Amino acid sequence: AKACPLMNGDCAGGQEGKADSAWILPNLPSKCTWTATTPASKSPHSCVRLTEEKKILPNVLKKVGCTPMVRINKIGKSYGLKCELLAKCEYFNA
Repeated sequence: AKACPLMNGDCAGGQEGKADSAWILPNLPSKCTWTATTPASKSPHSCVRLTEEKKILPNVLKKVGCTPMVRINKIGKSYGLKCELLAKCEYFNA
């Protein structure tokens, strides 16, 4: 039986907090203390405006920002894919 590597083999509901990894699972409650009434000078967050791109891009991969892309090796091999299979981890943008 295949095991979930992030849950040490136990993927049952409510076990998300037991993940043995360096990153925070996106479905856990936020520990952020910011509120809408917090002055910008006291906010733990910062906002840097990105410049708007007005040009036509050659392909969608040129639009990839800071969202990590990962190779999905085992699925591609098991289905005999002859192309590189990638996943874009949008949950890191939360």
